Amino acid sequence: MTTMTRSLAPLPRICPPDPPAPNKATGILRLTGCWPELLRDLARLDRVWIETAIPGLDMAQAALLQGIRIEQNIAQATGRRFALHLFLDQWHVLRTLPDGESEDPQQLRIEDQSRTTLLTLSLDHRSNGFALRTLLRNHQAERQRVVPLHRRTDRVATASNYAAFIRVLNQHSQVGVDDPDSLDIGEVCGWQRLSPERLREQGQIQPVDPEQIACFLGALADQALPVRVLTGTAGVAHRFDGAFYFHQRRAGSWLQLLGDDVRLRIETAAIDSAWVFRRQGASGQRHQLRLYDASGRALAVIENLPGFDQAENPIWRTLINTLLD
Repeated sequence: MTTMTRSLAPLPRICPPDPPAPNKATGILRLTGCWPELLRDLARLDRVWIETAIPGLDMAQAALLQGIRIEQNIAQATGRRFALHLFLDQWHVLRTLPDGESEDPQQLRIEDQSRTTLLTLSLDHRSNGFALRTLLRNHQAERQRVVPLHRRTDRVATASNYAAFIRVLNQHSQVGVDDPDSLDIGEVCGWQRLSPERLREQGQIQPVDPEQIACFLGALADQALPVRVLTGTAGVAHRFDGAFYFHQRRAGSWLQLLGDDVRLRIETAAIDSAWVFRRQGASGQRHQLRLYDASGRALAVIENLPGFDQAENPIWRTLINTLLD
């Protein structure tokens, strides 16, 4: 299927019209549309590269953005090897890259109010650019930064109101409020800092030497071990499920892991602390590797990808044990 067959006709307006005049000094134009309308259009694109980046780590993977669900300013997109939680109360600006200068835009970027990038979407080189060009034209985002309107809804479930956020998030996942996977999102999005006490309420946690992490990640790639990596920005929690097959040192202390349509880059010097977290799963104990920077912000949470029987891979457990020795 190509994007030429996907209709991008104007959609019924789901947000109230209330646009102020364009601000020519800043290049910002406020739309009558809103973020949910943009998300519906994103689902019509061909394959895109999804990238989230924070100081010390960035992860990108190619996927189709389809089946996006939205509830109380939290959107969720899932696929065979990825999951995204999109926190629309943090989203402020839509812009093209390179900043409206290209005649044939290949990227769009979501920024927060401080112009920090929350999410970058780039066309895969095998994808047709027609749908993206049409999307940008429909949203008036071809040559300027665009600020869509927010919906007039109950906005209690925001990042600043963490308890309400957890309740809404668990309505999506249908798990308990204290489920560690839901609470982990608060850490990888930077809303909560490292809390060994919180983790001890769920299981056992033990610090490990950050100097060993580069060798550990290299071994993961050497073994092509299926893993689940959770990272994120202030407006996006980004999960990858799959294997890395290749690793290489980059400039400075950067380490790059590559797999099928996925890339993870991590600055090992940015890892201030590393922890192994053990908790009871459906088929015995499960182990996470949790990486934090000097401020206590989670860079990534890494664990063995659960199989059909939910059992932990013996190779993963062996590698974890090398960190604990």
